[in-house]
Amino acid sequence: MRVLALTHRTPFPPDKGDKIRTHHLLTRLAKRCELHLMAFAEPPSDLAHAARLRRHFASVTLEPIDLRWQKVKALPWMLGWRPMTLSVFGSARLQTAVDRAVRELNPDAILAESSSMAPYALRHPEVPLVMDFVDVDSAKWRAYAEEASFPMRSVYRREAATLEQYEREVARRAVISTVTADREKVLLSAIAPGCDARTLANGVDTDYFSPAAAPAEDASAVFFGAMDYHANVEAAVFLVREVLPRVRARYPGFRVVIAGSRPTAEVRALAAVDGVTVTGYVDDIRGHVRGCAVCIIPLRVARGVQNKVLEAMAMGVPVVCSPAAAEGIEAEPGTHLVVAPFGEHGAPMADAVLALLHDRARGHAIAAAARQRVEARYGWEPRSDELHGMLTEASERRARR
Repeated sequence: MRVLALTHRTPFPPDKGDKIRTHHLLTRLAKRCELHLMAFAEPPSDLAHAARLRRHFASVTLEPIDLRWQKVKALPWMLGWRPMTLSVFGSARLQTAVDRAVRELNPDAILAESSSMAPYALRHPEVPLVMDFVDVDSAKWRAYAEEASFPMRSVYRREAATLEQYEREVARRAVISTVTADREKVLLSAIAPGCDARTLANGVDTDYFSPAAAPAEDASAVFFGAMDYHANVEAAVFLVREVLPRVRARYPGFRVVIAGSRPTAEVRALAAVDGVTVTGYVDDIRGHVRGCAVCIIPLRVARGVQNKVLEAMAMGVPVVCSPAAAEGIEAEPGTHLVVAPFGEHGAPMADAVLALLHDRARGHAIAAAARQRVEARYGWEPRSDELHGMLTEASERRARR
């Protein structure tokens, strides 16, 4: 089977949520079919990874994109009824490359990852499309609007409304549409009744994300992720400003590590707070996670399945997270992780962290149970098998026509 895969970011290195998902799914899929990758290089320095990616894929086409400049160019589209997402990720050069690839390769199916890549596929209705929405992004923008103040509230509401309309069109035209969690599938089915929506859950590399030889015993916590992403920035600030002081009142030596690439000025400023380390980009996140006694993930807005939760669970570090971060993960609160609401100025989350620091045996038991749950439910190989089956099904539908 010959598959053309379109992704909005280069699937290497696998150091943030969307890149982790596409890297593991596509590299495994490429062992079973002829897979041609076409992706944006964002940041443009990701062009340097082309040679490594060619070890896996039949061909690799990377188109550099500067999102800051793209966002500026997309501003005039605010006057119309087109999602800004599509304008930001619009590229005549990539469209030309995709059109040429379809003519020359005659693929059996197209796999498009995220709604921003759908326009490149929809120009070719003759090729069956498996659309991996990952998350229902219109719901994310609607959640942002609820938290934002004017004028961004209006901007986010507009994006939610226009993107929902586009998601409806894409889901109805795709042969199969996938999302990462059942709650996202419910949302997508409500937006586009009659579409073939399925759950293709995230996984975790349990060999790579393995536990430390011995758990960390000091009073410490870690939060990690891409630190230029709005939800992560908000979570980092909440952790330091609201949770940290309450924990340090009981454990004065308590420290917090904020680890992740491209920290915004707001995140970098947190390093001035006593007990806080902001690492910036790290080559290997595992040492920072394994080196802490607890992983705190206080996301107010989260879509799909959070890779960072699964990775911390796989590394045998007890997780304290918000209800949004735990959503969609097959884990029992109190057994595999601890779920704490935001509450009044971070008090419930701080209390949950304090309880684990006070009762280390309970923390170790939760961590061990979490590792076992991840091993049993979240391997990448079964996810790749599911995706291969969907692409085969889509291709066979065309053959029957």
